Order: sequence, then C-alpha cells, then structure tokens
Amino acid sequence: MNYKLQFVKISPQHKIAGVGFAGNIFVILNCLEYLEEQDTIYVDMETNECVTTQDDLEIFCTKNSWEFYFDQARFNYNEPYRVVNNLLPAKHAGMSYDARNIDMKPDNYKNLKNKFYTHFKIKQYIKEDIEKYNDKNLKDKITLGVQIRLTDMKKHHSVSPVEKYIDKINEIVKSNGKIQQVFLSTDDNTIIETVKNNLKVPLIYHEDMFRANELDKHLEPHERYENTERQYHKYKLGLEVLKEIFTLSKCQYFLKADISAISTVAIILSENIKKVYKI
Repeated sequence: MNYKLQFVKISPQHKIAGVGFAGNIFVILNCLEYLEEQDTIYVDMETNECVTTQDDLEIFCTKNSWEFYFDQARFNYNEPYRVVNNLLPAKHAGMSYDARNIDMKPDNYKNLKNKFYTHFKIKQYIKEDIEKYNDKNLKDKITLGVQIRLTDMKKHHSVSPVEKYIDKINEIVKSNGKIQQVFLSTDDNTIIETVKNNLKVPLIYHEDMFRANELDKHLEPHERYENTERQYHKYKLGLEVLKEIFTLSKCQYFLKADISAISTVAIILSENIKKVYKI
C-alpha cells in the first residue's frame, strides 16, 4: 500500500503542523513501524506549514521542507494511496510517542532504522558536513554524548536541572575509565561554560548553532521558530537538529535528556551507541 503522511496541527492552539523537527522525525519513525515491509510512504510537509517551512528558500526547488534534508521515493499518484495524518500511525504503532520512556537499547531498533534508510536518504552535502565534523572531533575518541534539553521544557515540564546532569556525567566518566571526552547537545547556550568547567574530561559541542541566551531565553515553545533575524532560519533549525542527532548517534555512550525527541531519534538511528544512560 502507498501512504502519504500529511502533517497537520495537533490542536487549534498550535501555530504549525506537527511538532519540532526531531519530533516530526519520530512521528515518521512511528509510521514506519506501523507499515508493512512492502508499503511505501511519502512525507508531505508542504500542504500545511511545519516548523521547517521556508517560503523564501528555493535552492531545492521544492516547498516540501522534508525534502530540504532528505531524498524520498515518489509513488505514482494514479495508483491507490491512503492519506494519513501525523497522529494516526502513532496510535497503532508498536512504538508510542513517549520520548521520556523510550526503550534505551539501540539494537532493538535495527529493523526500524533499516526501514527509515530504505525510504529516505539524507542529502549528500548534509551527510558530508556531519561526517567532516565527526571525523575531526569524534574519530578514535571514546565519547559520551549528552543532551541537555532546557528552555521551554524547563518552564513547562519537570525536567532535570543542569547540576543534576553534571553530577551524572561525572559519575559515568568516573565509572567508565575509557571515556575521553563529552559531546554536548543543548538548546541553552548559557549552560555550556558551567558544564565545561565542572567536568574532568574535555567538552566539545557544535559552536555555531542557534541557542537560547541571557537575552532570549526561549521559554515558550514557539520562540525559537519565530526568530526573524537569521536568514533561512527555519531551514537552519532543521539542519542543526540533524547535526545534533547524527553526532550523538556516533558517540559510544549516551546520556539522554529527560524529554526530547532529539535523544529518542539519536537512539533509534544510532550508529555507535553501546549504552544509554538515563538522568
């Protein structure tokens, strides 16, 4: 069967269809878990505005923002196909949309990961950019990946403070003498120096990413999305999410965030992760 996955608003209160870009990827993974091996899925992030919709971006000759980042197979629309929205498959899937309590064993997702890469291929220039960073910073180094998700989650949900993450990182490093460095993924620029100054091993991170700061704390869910000063901001948000996910997936060990689709997708699409820790 052919399926067209069309992203819609979760509720009238939501400004855009779907959720954040990592959350949208997780929804797609849910759909793939639900589908049979012979089924084909086409992701539609064009009919309705999504978090990465960028009307003034023309380099990819498409308004479907999924295709800013991934090549996908197109089926013949003259053949029968079913339109589903981004909530229906998650209700029926073997997985559930629960980023807090995800199964933390990457090996359990091998079939799902294969399904994902059967349907979608990351754009070559993005893949090369990620590989260049990972070859320079992670190759031949035992790395603990850490995601610390704060900002709006800190305000609206009961997530752990940065101090708890620091204690957990040091506990993991102390118990595992092989770890040489920590890669940090975070949405809050104000905590990076604090983390760096309280670790026994070097800290690395993507330095050129859009994050909250003292003047712009991103305490509401749409504040990151609504930035209008950075050229191609929405497109770049998705690009940065992918860089975080695929760098985390390259680490040998991973301390996941309390609640974050970035952590969830990194585990599912893991390439090197041997063990996942929970805060």
